[in-house]
Amino acid sequence: MKTYLKALSTICLFFGLMTQPVFGQKLQQDNSRHDEAAKIQVDQMSQMLNLDGSQQRALFRALVSESTRSGQSPQILLGKAAQDQNEAFVQTLKSILTPDQFRKWKNPNRK
Repeated sequence: MKTYLKALSTICLFFGLMTQPVFGQKLQQDNSRHDEAAKIQVDQMSQMLNLDGSQQRALFRALVSESTRSGQSPQILLGKAAQDQNEAFVQTLKSILTPDQFRKWKNPNRK
């Protein structure tokens, strides 16, 4: 009886320890975090405006800090900045982007 109980407890312990790492691998990244959403927005703007590495880093930092401060997503921040509703963030974008890139971002339909 003791050997059966010992074997059963060993098997339960073995399978119990094997399943724990699986639960840790189920974590997924979602776009609700400010840095993940900012990364997506920077990638889209980089493709649209041909940003270099330093511009991408500066834009990412500006988006994350502003979205963390205001509690809004980076996509909403860029939309409000495009409509001149957030003057401070528009000034930050002007300092990061070249004048041509800024015009292209402000009016994406015009070339």
